[in-house]
Amino acid sequence: MDQEDAWSEAGLYDSLDPAADDRLGLLRYLTERGATTEQLIEAHRRGALPGVAGELVTQNRTEMVSVADIAGRCGLSISRVMRILLAAGIPAERETEVPADLEMVMSAFEQGAALMGEEAILAFTRVLGSAANNVAEAAIALFFAELGPGSERGGPDELGRARLAEAATTVFTEVPGVLAHLVMDAFERAQRRAQTARSWLGPVPSAADEAEGPTEVVPLGFVDLVGSTAWAQTLPQRDQNLALARFESAAWSSAVLAGGRVIKTIGDAVFFAAPTAEAACRIGLEVCRAAAEDDVLPPARGAVGIGPATPREGDYFGPLVNLLSRLVKAGAPGEVVVTEAVAKDLSPGMWELRSLEPAALRGIDAPVQAFVVDRRSLSD
Repeated sequence: MDQEDAWSEAGLYDSLDPAADDRLGLLRYLTERGATTEQLIEAHRRGALPGVAGELVTQNRTEMVSVADIAGRCGLSISRVMRILLAAGIPAERETEVPADLEMVMSAFEQGAALMGEEAILAFTRVLGSAANNVAEAAIALFFAELGPGSERGGPDELGRARLAEAATTVFTEVPGVLAHLVMDAFERAQRRAQTARSWLGPVPSAADEAEGPTEVVPLGFVDLVGSTAWAQTLPQRDQNLALARFESAAWSSAVLAGGRVIKTIGDAVFFAAPTAEAACRIGLEVCRAAAEDDVLPPARGAVGIGPATPREGDYFGPLVNLLSRLVKAGAPGEVVVTEAVAKDLSPGMWELRSLEPAALRGIDAPVQAFVVDRRSLSD
């Protein structure tokens, strides 16, 4: 039986189909690159035959061994290896095959646990796993949005789509190396910021302080889009996604240029940290201005505060965060409101403040005094 007959018998090819030549070209292309008949049948069943070209780029990139083998090589119990893999976001059972180079993850985990404690390193491993999943999911979402089925550049036929999948996956294989450089650069900046915020020259923390967990005084801010639920219902999904991407991009750029960072996006809101109260105000105002100047986005409003917060897994927690998440609703569209602590920290010559009526906020015991902030014009 020749190859075409085998493909036909497997349901992969029909010589009477108008697109038979296209399918034949695709099957030959994938087979030349190492695809097995079983792999082709499974992909065909899922309606994802062109995607095999991308899978082949990363296939056999490393030796695969069982979880039990990893445990034996590292001198660890199988249950311990499975716990570490689970924290990293890798679902695995005893006989599940995983990349052999995960031995390095086990070694790094043991070193970190010996230094920091096991629970702390498990939490950090979850951060790494979450970051890896987010990078991978973002890459896949980008591919399908720009080159996937139904997109304008999705390829004229199955073979064209396979070549796109192969090219995109090949480009992605460069991401881990790029990410390693970005992580080290971000680590150095975070290290400097943390040493400034939590100086070792201060008093030794008390037992009560240790029980509450480490805190630092940090300027934080929220910016959210006003009426975003109703706004979203008026737009096609793609236009909405592109507009939200511009909103997030404006927040990212403003935060980075001010020496801060976007901590996370929460639906239609952005949560950010800054090195100073003034920098936080600049970020909030710039993001609101970007939304106002966008032809599609609804207006934005913001809230900025400064005070103690607990850093954990790249995020911040505590009363200040809860306060700001509610205070952001106190301003009018386009406005940024600030707490009394921020108002006292700002330079009067550079900023103007307008007091608001003390606001009763859900979950906050006493009314909160806040101020609308804006930069003074050069002519003032």
